[in-house]
Amino acid sequence: MNVSVVGELNVDIIMRGINGFPELDKEKLAEEGRITLGSSSAICAVGLSRLGAKVNFIGAIGDDILGEYILRFLNNERINTIRVRRQTNANTGFTVSLTYPENRALITYAGVMEDFTINEEDIEFISSNSNHLHVSSFFLQKRLQQDIKDLFSKVKDIGLTISLDPGWDPEDKNWFKLKELFPLVDILFLNEIEAQRVYSTLYREDANLDRIAEILSKEVKALIVKLGEKGALAMIDSNRYYMKSFKVDVVDTTGAGDAFNAGFLYGRLNGYSIDKCLLVGNACGALSCTGIGGTTNLPTLKGLEEFIRKSLMKQSPL
Repeated sequence: MNVSVVGELNVDIIMRGINGFPELDKEKLAEEGRITLGSSSAICAVGLSRLGAKVNFIGAIGDDILGEYILRFLNNERINTIRVRRQTNANTGFTVSLTYPENRALITYAGVMEDFTINEEDIEFISSNSNHLHVSSFFLQKRLQQDIKDLFSKVKDIGLTISLDPGWDPEDKNWFKLKELFPLVDILFLNEIEAQRVYSTLYREDANLDRIAEILSKEVKALIVKLGEKGALAMIDSNRYYMKSFKVDVVDTTGAGDAFNAGFLYGRLNGYSIDKCLLVGNACGALSCTGIGGTTNLPTLKGLEEFIRKSLMKQSPL
């Protein structure tokens, strides 16, 4: 299993245990803080690599200390970074994550990710070195948006499968851009809020989740909706699958959805049943929540299997 991930690279600056919500002209204190590798694309790539997949990353970083940190991190995770470009006189992006018990607030500086896109050499590399392509954070990558349909079409023609996690649109007005990509996408990942927004934009009506999943699943081969602590569901060939989440002591939810993506993709690309793919995805997402940052507690395959075994034993004791 060889996966190429195309997308943004940035650092997460995470703070938790904050004494209240931010207020203008006032300073708040955090009990804990950490700088770690962020970005949806990179978290998914690291998750796949730790499970045993061979992963190539295609992206860009600035010629700065944050870019150096990211490159070193990816290399330490055994991810092929030959197609990660360092841009001179440019800054690497970063996200400030304010984590509260009930949820989190994110502020992102895009940096080089806004101007990054693929070229013909990238497409040739992806075509020759992978059998699956994953793209995240569609709306944050303004320049890549212009070329992504061409990328999808070319790799699809030679037999690669494609997954897309568009994330939230910060402008909340560009959801229609996804529709022309749907025929090329094999697996579409959305969270519940994103699914509702895509549906209401495309069909100009509101609906419950079952109706949303039924209709959106007709646009792609496989629709996966991440429901957080409620679990996850999949709609494939008009069949509905649901898997409840694992109960863990949540420390930080940053990157949990991307960890889920890695687990689900690992299962799917290894021929697992849809139920097992959802199980693995939920397990990876749950474990991610037990540490600060999206990559801190991403499991190895051995760790994943042990966590699932112990969790299922607790739910169904002999």
